[in-house]
Amino acid sequence: MNYTVETVADSLSDYLKLFLPEFSFYQDPNQQGTKIPCMFLQQRYSNIKLETGGYYLRTIGLDLTCLEEYNLPDLQQRYQKTAEILDLHMETFPYTDGIQTEPVQIRTYDREWDIDLNELHYRFEIKERVRIPKETIKMRTIERYNEEVVE
Repeated sequence: MNYTVETVADSLSDYLKLFLPEFSFYQDPNQQGTKIPCMFLQQRYSNIKLETGGYYLRTIGLDLTCLEEYNLPDLQQRYQKTAEILDLHMETFPYTDGIQTEPVQIRTYDREWDIDLNELHYRFEIKERVRIPKETIKMRTIERYNEEVVE
């Protein structure tokens, strides 16, 4: 399975629309034509560590940013309510890369949120073991060796 920020954003938006139907979802911060309230996903960091058996542990740090109308009297309460909904439903989410037909459940790690400058930032990590396929050169012919046994 292939893990990209674009496919993670698509899977998250499909999943979270069930619980936050009033939000518009964007892959990146949208500069024009943004419909508020909205959420967008940004990758903060990524690293890959070699593990045994030819596998790699890929860790992707993500930030789901929520925006509401500026200067609402109950803005803090709205963000807290949204964060609580995310806490309840973000332990795992169904993921598909667009190639696989059956979604798999992805677990999230190190989830935390804070409200910074009238934005809700919900940060989490995805840790997946992946295997990078190697191109192998298959033997095309075999040479025959007719050697004698020396005694």
